[in-house]
Amino acid sequence: MSIFITIPLVLVAIIALFLIAGLFIKKEYSIERVVFIGQPKKKVFEFIKILNNQDHYNKWWMDDPQPKKTLKGIDGTVGFITAWDNGGQQKGEQEIKK
Repeated sequence: MSIFITIPLVLVAIIALFLIAGLFIKKEYSIERVVFIGQPKKKVFEFIKILNNQDHYNKWWMDDPQPKKTLKGIDGTVGFITAWDNGGQQKGEQEIKK
């Protein structure tokens, strides 16, 4: 066989293999990470319900130390909103809902 026929056939076979394999691979997946905190649940909840405390443990807040933050309401209560904008791609808001 000519190399001009062999190479396209191999490429088509590889593409077909990936497409067929895609039919059998799970469509959804999840990643779970467990962290054990040596404190009572009530104490942990009282800390994490305050959205401003995310500065201490949230990876994205720690990577961007000076985002423009807007706070609306009383932190830790239903209806509190914290919004952020770093002037780039990271922009959004979080609201405490019941």
